[in-house]
Amino acid sequence: MKLFNKNRFKMIEGKRLKKYLLYAIGEIILVVIGILVAVAINNYNEDKKAEKECLKIAKQIQQKLTSDITIIKETREEINENLKLYNLYLKKDKTKAERLTIVSQAPFLVTIGIQFLPVNPILSSSLDKVSSQNTVLANKLLEIEQDYNVVDKTLRPMEDIMKDELIKNINHIKDNFSWYEKLVGDNGSFTVEEYKYFGSDDYKNRVLHMRFLYVDGYDSILAEVEQMYATHLKELNALIEDQ
Repeated sequence: MKLFNKNRFKMIEGKRLKKYLLYAIGEIILVVIGILVAVAINNYNEDKKAEKECLKIAKQIQQKLTSDITIIKETREEINENLKLYNLYLKKDKTKAERLTIVSQAPFLVTIGIQFLPVNPILSSSLDKVSSQNTVLANKLLEIEQDYNVVDKTLRPMEDIMKDELIKNINHIKDNFSWYEKLVGDNGSFTVEEYKYFGSDDYKNRVLHMRFLYVDGYDSILAEVEQMYATHLKELNALIEDQ
């Protein structure tokens, strides 16, 4: 009888242990599921937060693209006005009105009459928060940032070259002509003898060179930049509307 009771006790203890183990495993599974759910919710919230931040930055870049395209257009319009003056200066048979225009504008064609593009690249720090996101919108923003940097690295050296040419032209006049003060001062009224330099082959070559750099080089790049930014803006508008 005691042996029977002992065996029965062992069976009861075994069942209790089995139930306890099952209960413990169930508790562990519930805890794990709870952790996974909490992590999933946290990740979801973080993703939503990141999406909102990405959309916010996208709208800022959208505004920058819109503004910069307008600035590019205005800059190119200024260049086009300068081109008209260059071509008028180089025209052989001018009307009286055209000659009067050149008389007033010729001294400044290769010295100060240049307009550069006042557009800055996108600050990299503003896109740090989206660099880790692998979304179409985030990738588009990074692509735009990269193109801005490429444009900046392309235009600035060209601007430096033109600035150097302008400085060389001004220094040439400063070192060789007594009427330099009229060029940089308020009194821009040149005598017939002083004005002869602006009709010389030397000055004509400087005008041709500046037109080559400014119109054929610089403006040609700006035309490509304007088209590229317009394409980016169109694509970005569509992505923002889809959010």
